[in-house]
Amino acid sequence: MAMLKEIEVHEGRQHWTCMLKSQVPKEKCDKNGRLKTILSIWSFKCKRYPSGELMKHKARLCAHGGMQQWGLDFWATFSPVVMLITVRTLLTIATIYGLSTQCIDFVLAFPQASLDVDVFMELPIGMTVQSGNPRDYVLRLNKLIYGLKQSSLN
Repeated sequence: MAMLKEIEVHEGRQHWTCMLKSQVPKEKCDKNGRLKTILSIWSFKCKRYPSGELMKHKARLCAHGGMQQWGLDFWATFSPVVMLITVRTLLTIATIYGLSTQCIDFVLAFPQASLDVDVFMELPIGMTVQSGNPRDYVLRLNKLIYGLKQSSLN
């Protein structure tokens, strides 16, 4: 159920285009005529209430970024991070001046930016197609998803 919900969210936000492998332009194939695709993998987690009771099952669709090649699929990686002392300093300043603070949780934060290169991914387990064999289809990613090397850059 969690996998289906994750797929529905991605499809609803048009994070990919499902297409037949035969419809992919030939210039996207290697010298042997094979389409270079990356695998999709699932990450599962059980969300729990503070009491330890099960709240829900969470599934996250990820790309197998280790299959990407520098110079072909991506050119740069960068992961912006913040130091804990910076967060503490800002919270201290807000407290001193009586400012209110808020915490924001972005649902599917990575898949908001568009991709600047064509990345093709195999259909994830659990995804069905309208007609034909699912192995004949591939997903052309329109937006970044978790696991891609360039996801945290954009």
